[in-house]
Amino acid sequence: MNQNPFEAFGLSDFLDIGLVAVLIYALLVWFKRTKTAFVARGLLMLALVYTLARVMRMYMTVWIFQGFFAILFIAIVVIFQEELRSFFERIAVWSLTGASPQEEPVSRQTEIIVRSLSDLAHDRIGALVVLKGRDPLDRHVEGGWDLDGEMSEALIKSIFDSHSLGHDGALLIENGRVSRFGAHLPLSKEFGKITNMGTRHTAALGLSERTDALCLVASQEHGTIAMARGGEISQVSNLRTLQKTVEKFLEALAPHTREESFRHFFRHNVGEKLIALGLAVLIWLFFVGFGGIR
Repeated sequence: MNQNPFEAFGLSDFLDIGLVAVLIYALLVWFKRTKTAFVARGLLMLALVYTLARVMRMYMTVWIFQGFFAILFIAIVVIFQEELRSFFERIAVWSLTGASPQEEPVSRQTEIIVRSLSDLAHDRIGALVVLKGRDPLDRHVEGGWDLDGEMSEALIKSIFDSHSLGHDGALLIENGRVSRFGAHLPLSKEFGKITNMGTRHTAALGLSERTDALCLVASQEHGTIAMARGGEISQVSNLRTLQKTVEKFLEALAPHTREESFRHFFRHNVGEKLIALGLAVLIWLFFVGFGGIR
């Protein structure tokens, strides 16, 4: 066993720590985006206990944890299968095209959405529009019809016309296209937030509690527009506010240039990067440096 773990530190050790740090960082960001940070904290605690047990040569505890981690891995794959599928799909698209597909410029998408909701609210026509974020929606959305149609004011207004079969459901927008309409969303149980609100508002809040989607509601009764995101719902004070919110949301999803992606990487998730690097160094010290695995 080396007294100084960094005495024989070489290029392979540097690459080893770097690769593990990247993997840990990807997991932390994934847990953060899928709103399952509590799962990450639980796994981190279990990993620390396992590491201490191994360092202290508590063989029975180590043996139990190794079997538990195998079962836990299978459980995570089953529970988060939609999120994992979406994650690998984004990797495949990025590797082949360099970015996620966008059919319309963000400014054009924003204009269509804002004007459509403004006209619908003015005419007292109820509407529920969902802008998909990074989280998958499949397991939260039921019914409706798949469309994959080009987004336009005429299409949105025709879907929410009272004579349309899907006017009571939600319209889903993904990558600048109308992917689905007439869909049913989960209803919120936060009754304190939905007092004096209708079913559309309750459904918008319910989906926003479970995903990172931006849900927009045109009220048939009051002729107003509401936004739901992150488990909160609020009335839109003016169209300028709505335009800024929608535009900012879509810009965050739009593909970046290489220079923008480089700047974004170093400006965001700084805490997760530091945690990932620290954990990677600790793992190397325990299992390689002091553990004598060479």
